[in-house]
Amino acid sequence: MSRTFLIPQSKAISRSGGASASLSIMTNAQKHRQYVEHAVAEHTFAHQRAAAHKTFSKFVAGSRAVVVAAEMQSGKSGIALALAGLQRLSLPDEQISSRKYLKDTLYLVTMADTALQEQAKQDLAPSKNVVVSNFTHFDTALKSEFKQAPPQLIIIDECHYGSSSDSVRYDKVFNYLENDNPECRVAFVSATPFSALYAAGADSILRHNFNTALVFHKTSDEYHGIRQMHKHNQIIKLDESHRDFCEESLLRKRFIRQFKEHEGAGWSLLRVPSSQAKLAQQILLEAGIAAEQIHIIGQKLVGLEDHELCSIDDFKREYETATLFDDKLIAITVAGFRAGVNFGQTMKETLINTWDSTIANIAAVVQANIGRACGYHQNTQAKHYTNLDAVRAYSELLEHLESKDDSSEFEGLQEVFERICERYEVRGFDRGTTIAPSVEYKVTKKLDDSSTYLTQRYLAVPGKLTEPDFDFSVYTDDQELLSAIGLIRQELLNDDGPYKKKGRALRGDHQNWIKAQWVNGATYDTATASSAKARALHFTALLDAGAAVEFNDIVNPGGGEKTADKKVMASIFSTYNLSAQMDAFKRAMDSEDMAEICEAFAIAHDDTLILLYQRGEFSQVLSDEKAQRGDEIRASRIRHSSVF
Repeated sequence: MSRTFLIPQSKAISRSGGASASLSIMTNAQKHRQYVEHAVAEHTFAHQRAAAHKTFSKFVAGSRAVVVAAEMQSGKSGIALALAGLQRLSLPDEQISSRKYLKDTLYLVTMADTALQEQAKQDLAPSKNVVVSNFTHFDTALKSEFKQAPPQLIIIDECHYGSSSDSVRYDKVFNYLENDNPECRVAFVSATPFSALYAAGADSILRHNFNTALVFHKTSDEYHGIRQMHKHNQIIKLDESHRDFCEESLLRKRFIRQFKEHEGAGWSLLRVPSSQAKLAQQILLEAGIAAEQIHIIGQKLVGLEDHELCSIDDFKREYETATLFDDKLIAITVAGFRAGVNFGQTMKETLINTWDSTIANIAAVVQANIGRACGYHQNTQAKHYTNLDAVRAYSELLEHLESKDDSSEFEGLQEVFERICERYEVRGFDRGTTIAPSVEYKVTKKLDDSSTYLTQRYLAVPGKLTEPDFDFSVYTDDQELLSAIGLIRQELLNDDGPYKKKGRALRGDHQNWIKAQWVNGATYDTATASSAKARALHFTALLDAGAAVEFNDIVNPGGGEKTADKKVMASIFSTYNLSAQMDAFKRAMDSEDMAEICEAFAIAHDDTLILLYQRGEFSQVLSDEKAQRGDEIRASRIRHSSVF
């Protein structure tokens, strides 16, 4: 690989002109540069290096933030690896030769998924200058891994998560970049970055004094992505009336027939709600597919024992064994199946077909089955049963981004996004995020929330709305939690309830000590880390593990609020909460959603689940740290449209 590609020009000149540097330093520096160049050449493709080089050239030209739009399964980790290499090669000889300056790049995984973080560590292992962490442990990573010198580059993976105004995760990073490390630069890399870009107006955090630039990752001709699948007529439209695999339909018969008639080794991928995994298995068995051909990937699913389930790695091994005998398999996954899974080159080439029962917004489609089928292969025969309109919208959005490549023209993106989604009648990405019309722009500053508290405990209880006099002391004797449960049930049972209603709230000053989130169909599961389900499972898992969880992060106060005024945070999952979004794909939670969340918290099925977090002790140490950073949340044009 040519060295002139990897070494930024400004630094390459300084290398050759450093006459004052000692011979030993120059020799040592040469050794380190050769190692980086070899590592990048060995573990990346030319198109990934090209995207990284284009990104780094934006930094050299004066941009502190660059958004890299990369298509699904086109190699985001390769771009990040090449970017980290460019960062290290940009160091002068004295620094690249010193171990003090080795760690200069911080890679942040947005989703709080340890499996994704471990995967990132493996992918970036050849880059010895990279530290992999996530937003939750951002401060810890800075203190523990960058003691000698601060990072010079921060790479944020999956930037479409956390783009809404009530997410303090971006705010924490940008406060650091502005106040503590003004020389550091940031790159956002994502396969579905439209929400973050959509919010990239003049008042957006992405545009805030960072001269944000856009780079579209141009894949090579061998890439077979969603647009190519569409061109080869590989996508079969599933609309809301027949997307449920567990309901008999001609398309379901066609899907099963394609699998059974396929000759030789291969596999199919079926995605259903978690409560339907057992039923889907039974349907396949009744269709004449052998039990040993069916594998369910997941954990703690309704009606299934642990021995009936397998992991992703288990299924990959089963597939490898099956190919020895020219056999074929079906993998059943569920809505909670984590995004970003790469089944590998061979499995992409032998994929028979996929079916997605959980299709919703664009992000859910491109991150699910069809997204995992993307990559560098020539499989033009596989059929994908999914939301065709969402695929069309995604393709058109990609084409628009491609046309804006190598520019800083973010203006007008909002209108393009809205127009395309309206044309295809599909939801966008982060369902709870909208842009207020120009006439409604409001600049609101959050109150100082530097006073930090820990979380004492959490409690999940069924709503028991059909039993008005139910005694909740069987779950807890804490009067504060019992009082919170009573006030929440009172709102649900008001006016001869319960009944479906939008705009629920705990009204009255005597109830202000509770922060209530009324979870509906549009906010329950958006296939993002900011969804109500994902946040609930994330925070409770941390608490179960004995971790110290900031109550501030759970409350996530909005304008005019601060954590110090809240004693309890409540997430109310209920079929009676109705989204105010008239065009929402699903305005209310259904029985399958409730079965899933009740199962997650080991609670008997109910139409309502109340999840309570109780404020714990005040942390002077964390409060002082926030005060020193000047933790002020800036004005934003994004407003969260979920009903709280």
